Amino acid sequence: MANIQQGADSSTVSHLDLRRKASFLDTAHYYAISQQGFDGVNWERIPDEYLLYIYLHKSPKMNEDRSRRTIDKYLESLRPFLAFAVEHGGVRSLTPALVYSYQLQLQRSGSYASATLARHTSVIKQFLLFLYREGMIAENLTTKMAGVNIEHHVNRDLHDEEVQALLSHFRSENRFIYTMLYVLLSTGMRIEELATAKWKDVYWRDKEEAYFLTVTGKGDKRRIVLLFEDVLDVVKAFRMRRGCEVESFTGETAFFPKPDGRSYNATYLGATFSKHVNTVLDREHPITPHTCRHYATHYMLERGADMDSVRAMLGHASIRTTEAYTKGERQHGEHAAAKIKQKTFQ
Repeated sequence: MANIQQGADSSTVSHLDLRRKASFLDTAHYYAISQQGFDGVNWERIPDEYLLYIYLHKSPKMNEDRSRRTIDKYLESLRPFLAFAVEHGGVRSLTPALVYSYQLQLQRSGSYASATLARHTSVIKQFLLFLYREGMIAENLTTKMAGVNIEHHVNRDLHDEEVQALLSHFRSENRFIYTMLYVLLSTGMRIEELATAKWKDVYWRDKEEAYFLTVTGKGDKRRIVLLFEDVLDVVKAFRMRRGCEVESFTGETAFFPKPDGRSYNATYLGATFSKHVNTVLDREHPITPHTCRHYATHYMLERGADMDSVRAMLGHASIRTTEAYTKGERQHGEHAAAKIKQKTFQ
């Protein structure tokens, strides 16, 4: 197929630089070269960076293109891996043993928490499996890759007394963090959903006697979030300080706006959240915006919501994902000794 062969030699994508993200994020070239499919391509002639570009933009499902944030995350894992591959002659020169040695390098560097190491491992594995399934490389390079056990390392439970301490502190110290905390803890929204939500997408429903907000979740799927009235009041107070509309749900301003009404970048919100929140509590494991989703799960279940409705609230495709959020609590509540609740040896 001449189109992709020529593209690898002459397009802007042929000049991909692992230090730059801009050309990796550009979808235009992918749509141009994919019109005729990829049959008949001599993959031996295609540079590694080009294989990465195709992987990032060939979505596993139709109408579910990867978001820019997802591609950013994948690049965070795959650019260093491709640099490692270059040192050994490129991806096609790698062996399963070398891929495993790269895993060990990541682990021994001491730079990554278990959860981050697991994410890098998963992304690299999926990339290599994609190359193998598509016939871009001749060997399955993942056969010696090791899994990463994070079960005993990360405590994602956030307890009521911690929540009250955080809200009490930031109510007077930082209304920006206070508002973000209040919304995330009460709704279970992802930080990306908070960043992209629009004020005009808030609406009232008489039947439920409640306010709702339509947000865009993973895979660009639209879902609804219920806003308790006290939550909406906190958001309105924040918006008033920013000079944004609060009386009616109209206009193009962000739900959680910058001073000029525009949306924040999700990465910025997440980093700012973690930076400030983790100065207040003394915890072994730091708090992230995702910790708030776990708290919202426990909060709803403890007050009578069923697991499937909580699954829908969080936007989970599988109830097993929602159940995993409650694992820490189950380890205590379902402990055999906790069930009998009697003193020993008396």
